[in-house]
Parts: sequence; structure tokens; C-alpha cells
Amino acid sequence: MWFSREQFAICAEAKQWGLEPRFEPGDIVARGFADLGFEEFQVLPSSKLLSLTAGTVSALPTEHSNHFFWIPSVDEIVELLERRGVPCILCRRVEQREWFVEAQFLDELEAHQHSSLHQAMLLTLVGVLRKAFRKG
Repeated sequence: MWFSREQFAICAEAKQWGLEPRFEPGDIVARGFADLGFEEFQVLPSSKLLSLTAGTVSALPTEHSNHFFWIPSVDEIVELLERRGVPCILCRRVEQREWFVEAQFLDELEAHQHSSLHQAMLLTLVGVLRKAFRKG
């Protein structure tokens, strides 16, 4: 497994706040199963998915695409924030153990700290998506 359960949960929440799954070759998507947790996939050309858990390749039925959520990379998160007019104004290491990320959305700061830069960025993205959704 490439990502933690916590990261999967954050990405699933991002979908609830408007981050639609993306199925471009190379993208990482995942889906949750009530009894098994999460399974992650790499999107392949021709609407195929490579399970990063089982190593199997399967077709992506269009009717199942709404069950998936996207796991954007750090670079993609920065691009998503910038497209929403949110500059990532601060990213620094704290005591060489954790990452601190701060972004400004409208008149509010969205700040998160975590040992994983990816997770700190995901938390920041979800915070911005949530605030944007609520402001309508």
C-alpha cells in the first residue's frame, strides 16, 4: 500500500467537498470497501486500472467510476490550489520531523502540520474545498 488509511480517508472527504476523481493515465485513484478498507489503482490507457494491491489489471466500467476518489500528488495539489486562486504561502520543516503548510483562502489562513508533506498538503486542500463549498 502506497498511502495510509488516513490519507485515503482525507481524499475520500475531498471528493465530498467537490474534488472529482480523475482517470487520466498515470493517475492514482482508490475506492473504499466497507469490510476491507481501501484499494488503490493506477489508471492505465484505454480505461484500465492496475490494482496496486493485487497487481491485477481490470477494465473500469463507466457506471462504477463514481465509487472512486482521486489521490492527487503534491504537485497536483499545488496546481489545484492555484486554480482556485489560493497561493501556498508557506511550506517549511518543523524540527526536521514535520511539515507545516499554510495557504490563504479569501481572508482566512488554512494551516496544517504533519510528518508527511503529502498529508499536510491534502489536509490543506480539503480545508480549502470545505470552505469554498460552504461559501458557495
